Amino acid sequence: MPASMSNLLIRALFAGLVILASAGCASNAVVAPSAPDESVLAPAEQALAKARAADADTFAPRAVDASRRRIATARDILYSAARANRELSDTERDRVEALVAAAELDARSALTQTQAKAVQTKLAELQGQLDGSAAAATEGER
Repeated sequence: MPASMSNLLIRALFAGLVILASAGCASNAVVAPSAPDESVLAPAEQALAKARAADADTFAPRAVDASRRRIATARDILYSAARANRELSDTERDRVEALVAAAELDARSALTQTQAKAVQTKLAELQGQLDGSAAAATEGER
């Protein structure tokens, strides 16, 4: 077999291997799961952000944690369906909606508890000022 013929044969075999390898890779391509639509979580996330901005982490930590956990559970359901490259089932959709509604209520409760504590603190401060000025007035009359 002449050298040019073996060179041609080697090139042909190499080209064939490249084509087969390319075809094999194309058929085994892994499709990345699509990111789920997290907009359904927005009402609960906004309510939680508002509560946290009012310092609810300090004054209503249980309600904040409950809201955070419910949002995380709803997000897990969304991502689980996305990883499986499928739409949410009706049961999953209902569960996510219920979790979001409950998380929003938890966040609003946290905000309300925080506001109530702020009012109590201010009221105690004003009561102290009134008591102090009443005592000063009584002292002045003696």
